[in-house]
Amino acid sequence: MFGWALLSRDALRRAETQLRDDVEGVRDEIGFLALHQAFADRFFPGTSVLHTRLRYALFVPWIYARISRLPARQRIAQLVEKQELELTRRLKQAGESNVIGIRSYPNPTAQPPSMTYWSALGTWRILRPAADGTLPSRQTVHRRIARGPSRTQLQDDDHQPLVEDEPIFVSLPDPPPAWTDTTLRLDCRLTKGEAQFLRNCLLAVDRPGEPGTPSLLSRLVERNVPMGGQVRLWSDKVRSAADALDRDALVLAGNSASLAAIGRAIYAALVEEMRDQHDRVPTEHVHRDNLRAVISEHKARALALNVDQIRVSATSVPAGLLELLKSTQQWLHGSSRPLADLYAPYEAAESRRKGRRARLSRTLFGQERRLEWVAQKHPRAGPLHYRWNNVRRLLLDLQESL
Repeated sequence: MFGWALLSRDALRRAETQLRDDVEGVRDEIGFLALHQAFADRFFPGTSVLHTRLRYALFVPWIYARISRLPARQRIAQLVEKQELELTRRLKQAGESNVIGIRSYPNPTAQPPSMTYWSALGTWRILRPAADGTLPSRQTVHRRIARGPSRTQLQDDDHQPLVEDEPIFVSLPDPPPAWTDTTLRLDCRLTKGEAQFLRNCLLAVDRPGEPGTPSLLSRLVERNVPMGGQVRLWSDKVRSAADALDRDALVLAGNSASLAAIGRAIYAALVEEMRDQHDRVPTEHVHRDNLRAVISEHKARALALNVDQIRVSATSVPAGLLELLKSTQQWLHGSSRPLADLYAPYEAAESRRKGRRARLSRTLFGQERRLEWVAQKHPRAGPLHYRWNNVRRLLLDLQESL
């Protein structure tokens, strides 16, 4: 008997995202990305690992402004998608490499520019908040555009509205001629006016939960810290721009990145050992060998971490992850403790996150997952990066245009 299974577009996009993440090695079986997100949000509010170029923060509002002027404004999501695909085509044609959706073009991508940059538009106050201070979702904005201007507004004697609808976005720089003239080259380079506008937006980005206190992102923009070459997040250049609290947080984040690298290496080595010893499936020593190299590189900084201080600088990190970090540190303090000593806390951490999909489980489900696991295809463990490469690219875009 044959049948058809119909999947929604959202379901297909979620599957595409998962497949893409697997290809790029973005995996978080244990939960270490909670550290990454907490510190990255503290230092660089509104940013994302999917951000590629700063001009998208203008491309997206310009797309919505164009759609808002159309005489027929129905199926807004489809209109936005069409405009985003056209933007991808033109940027690709211009030779830009860091283009959202370039690999899936001419098909839509799972994370289009409007979705990828929506949080940034709100955090950077390019998207206007509602009267109650909340930021409108994309769906809310789509409904508003489809509805058009309110027809029930009070009018004066000249039939003009007494109170006009608030614009969706703040007053933006005008798009360049290439935005409407398709014979001209459209790329990701900011004009000087666009760069000045975005600089002013970023200067106003506060540290989360501390109104009036500039974020590290804001301070880097204000100090115009040079982003050329290979500037590292832990460099003196970056530290010199931070205030005292963020300088301490940078040290904490650096040490956390090293301990997370060891934790990721431990996880992969445990899966490898379970497959080899418990399942009796001959398995290469790829990650068990890599664990020794990662420990050699990161042990000193990992042991320097004060785990309890994370609760102060990164309050959103779950308590269970902090306990796992402490267990890992205790294991590192031992001179020659066997890897198996960490099996229980790591198995418990993975099972909490993944349930029956956990690889370290001793159940049949776990064994099946380990049989599917290929050591050579699993990425080698590395430290957390806190979106720094993406942020550095955005800051370079700004500096190259001012």
